[in-house]
Formats: sequence, C-alpha cells, structure tokens
Amino acid sequence: MAVELHLTRLDRVYRPPDVLDGTVVITTPNTLTHQGIRLTAVGTIMLQLSARSVGVFEALYNTVKPIQLLSKTLDISPAGKILPGVLELPFHLSVDVPNGNAIVPNGAAIETLFETYHGAYVNIQYLLTVDVIRGYLQKSLSATTEFIIECRPGRFQRSLVVPESVNFYITQDTQKHALLPVIRSGGFRVTGRIATQCSLTEPLMGELVVEKSAVPIYSIDVQLFRVESVAAGDRMATESSEIQSTQIADGDVCRGVKLPIYIILPRLCTCPTLSAGAFSLEFELSIVITFDAGFSKQYTHVEPVASKQLVALESIPLRLVRA
Repeated sequence: MAVELHLTRLDRVYRPPDVLDGTVVITTPNTLTHQGIRLTAVGTIMLQLSARSVGVFEALYNTVKPIQLLSKTLDISPAGKILPGVLELPFHLSVDVPNGNAIVPNGAAIETLFETYHGAYVNIQYLLTVDVIRGYLQKSLSATTEFIIECRPGRFQRSLVVPESVNFYITQDTQKHALLPVIRSGGFRVTGRIATQCSLTEPLMGELVVEKSAVPIYSIDVQLFRVESVAAGDRMATESSEIQSTQIADGDVCRGVKLPIYIILPRLCTCPTLSAGAFSLEFELSIVITFDAGFSKQYTHVEPVASKQLVALESIPLRLVRA
C-alpha cells in the first residue's frame, strides 16, 4: 500500500491567500480500515547558531526554539474503509496570513508569511503532510511534500523598481589584506558599476573594466553571499556564507574593455532582505580578482586560487525585493 500527495501546481509556488489544491492518492491491494484521513500544512523557521560566532559548546547546548509561522489541519475523510484499488481524494486548503498567531522571541507578532528560504543557519520551510490514521498499534500511513511560499509584490511594483547601482573601484590601496609585493608595487585598477537593489525575478546586472594591471589576471568572479544573523541571548550571532560564484572573465583580459555582469539569482537560496528581531537575512556581493601566479618563476609554487595574497576583492551590500 502507498500514499501519494500531488499538488495541482507543478512549480508548487503559492502566494497568500492562495489555495493549496491537489489530490491524495491511496493505493492498496487489500481493504484498509482507517480512523480518518487528515491533511496538515505547517510552516516553521529553523534557527541555528554558528559555532564560529558563539563557540562550539554554546552552539551545541544553546539551541534556538523553532518559530511556527503556519499550522492548519483539514480532515478530508472520516473514519471508514478503503476498498482495494486506487482512491483519489481532492482537497482545498487556504494559505493565508497567520493574523499574528506566530510570535518571534522578542515578543513581536508576525503578520505575514515569510518567503521560503533555505540557508546555512536560517531555514524557512513549508510542508504539507497527509496522514492515514490507523488503529491502535498500527503505524499511520503518511506522505509529505514541500510547497513554496512567495510574497505578493507590496509597495514595490515591477515598473517602479529601478535597480539602484553603485560605482566601485578596486586598487592595491583599497585592499585590507596583504598582497604579493610584485602585485602591490606594479599596481592595478579595476572600475565598474553594479546594482545594489534588485528584484528577485530579474537578473543582477552591471559591468566592470580592467583599466590597468601590471600582473596578468587569472580570473574575475562575482560571488553572492548571505549574511544570516540569529539572536543569541542579548546579542546577534552573524555568519556569512557563499551562495554561488559566477565567473565574469577567464584569463588575462584586455585593458579598457567593458565586461558585462549578468547573474541569475538562485530560487530557494535567496529571498527579500528582511529583519524579524530574532533573526535577519541580508545579502552582499563580492567582486574577486585573482592574479596569475605563473607569471614569474619566483611564485610558481603558489596555488592561484588558494593564496589570499593573489586575490583582490571588493564587497558591496545587496538589497533584494519581491516585485
């Protein structure tokens, strides 16, 4: 016997107050007696402390209680019997605003559902579960599937969201870490422009120009980082981790030529920038220029990607919105 849960929307994306609709399919070779068939929709925020921010022992023992955003139950069938064969049960369950039922640890009520987000220390997930409740000492049959929550565009309308851009420049003088002497003495200058506010449904765009560089360039990459903060007592534990890296140029590029930046944001690893008291989600870009270590026999033993002395970078805050 098997239980399957099928949603009508193939992409499983819902925007409150949409209705979750689909079908529960039960296949059984024999007559199945049950105490009822129940459907449950649950949305939770799972928070985890970073060992690097608060220490290993505090991260293990000072657990953060999950925050429940959504909890709805629907009985789709009373107790009875299921005859051998395939049974299909349609269902409809609304996904609406929790009306202040969810409370974050600082005491503030949550008035809207947050978007689905899968991060390293913050995880916002919505699950739909069907349970075929059986009698005493018999294990219930169940199936679970994840559905995706996206917020409807609020005050940001797509026609009004103009990507805000910032001009940047990267030289040996803007670096806070040590560079190889030949890179610092020879000098380099990279300028460009990139968006600092972007809609999640649009690509992140910009451009950069290598104006000069005495040392050949190995590669140019744009890295997207998430900055997750979780409340730990009276302070916030903040940790940054990489989401994706997009290579803009491979090898030594021509000087003075505009290189386009075009980045597609990942679907589940990004969400609108938010701050909810108990946690916050922010994003930033890092433009990374890696110099070629093979230009001189003196530095052939240095691994180009691994050595920080061969890398110049610039970090730029990024605001994401749903429009």
